[in-house]
Order: sequence, then structure tokens, then C-alpha cells
Amino acid sequence: MKTVRTVLSAPSEVIRRMESRPTWRLAFLVVVIGNVFLTWLKSCLRGSSFVIDLSVIVGSFISISVILLVLWSMLSLFLYFFSILLNAQKGFTYRIVFSLVSHCGLIFLVGECVNFILVRLGLLKSTSLMLPNRFPVGLDLLLIGKSPSLSLVALLHSINPFTIWYFATIAVGISMLGGIGKKRAGMVAGSAWAIGVAFALLL
Repeated sequence: MKTVRTVLSAPSEVIRRMESRPTWRLAFLVVVIGNVFLTWLKSCLRGSSFVIDLSVIVGSFISISVILLVLWSMLSLFLYFFSILLNAQKGFTYRIVFSLVSHCGLIFLVGECVNFILVRLGLLKSTSLMLPNRFPVGLDLLLIGKSPSLSLVALLHSINPFTIWYFATIAVGISMLGGIGKKRAGMVAGSAWAIGVAFALLL
């Protein structure tokens, strides 16, 4: 668990260890269990009953696990091959990239917790939330009180402190582990962000 905390407080320390020990299972389990807990808590608060339904919890665990594995695998493949095209060092492997992506997933878990707290505090009326159950923490704050398109809201919502923190850490990791410059690593991470936003807008 110390590694999990260090990812948030001193990511460079964890990133250095990934070159020799590219682990991912602990970070994966923490992110999955954290999201399952938030999903359960949201359903309990909607129904005003804190009942533990094992079938729902197991179902959430499986679905979230599969989704994360697919998304992280796709992101890792993109980051790995793009980095190789930019002459990443020979020791730079897909497993190392997947370890990096998995540990950085903890940042988004923190973001989900903050979003949950902000929504529950009721700082905005539920009818004012431009995305379902998503508190405006990014540039979408500028759109409050307006009637923008859903695509614009999704785009501006993706520019928020947690997304910047996430991809900045990814860039630092690629630069350190792949042995490529910070600018090129930033280009790799920024391209991944842009593709993710484009994909989300198409859904």
C-alpha cells in the first residue's frame, strides 16, 4: 500500500522501480475495488438503504475489471508503439508501460472520489449538472448557466486538474522509462489524451 500512496505523493520514486519491477496487480485491484465501492455507495444513497447485495457487487467488480483491462491495454499499446517510433530505449517494454498506466489509474480514482463528494455536497442543483452525475471540475465550469452542446461540454470537461495530472505523470514516466526527451514524451501523452477525447465525442 505504500507504493499506492507514493504514486500520488512522489510518482518519480515509483516510476524508477518500474524499470526493474513492472508490477500492476495491486494498483489494478485498488482502482477496481475503489470504483466498486463508489458504485455501491451511489446506489445505496439513491435507494436510501445501505444493503450489501453480493450479486450486484460481484457484477460490478467483473464489469469494471473487464472495462479497465481493455481500456488500459489499448492505451498501453498506443503509448508503447508511439514511444518506440520516437526511439525509446531497448529496455522499454509493453509490460513497463502497462505498469505505468495501471499505477496512474489511481489518479483517476482520486478524481472519482472528489467528483462523488462534490455531487453529494449539492453545490450545484442536480438539474444544473451538464453531464449526468459529473460535477464540472474542468473548463466546463465556464458553461454553467448556458445551453451548450453535449460535445462541447464533454470536451471542456476533459480539460480538468485530474486529467492533466494523469497525463503529465504518464509523460514523466515515458520520459524516464523510455529514455526519450520530455517534449517527445509530452507529445505521446498529449496524443493519447486527444484520441481519448475524440473517441468519447463519437460515442
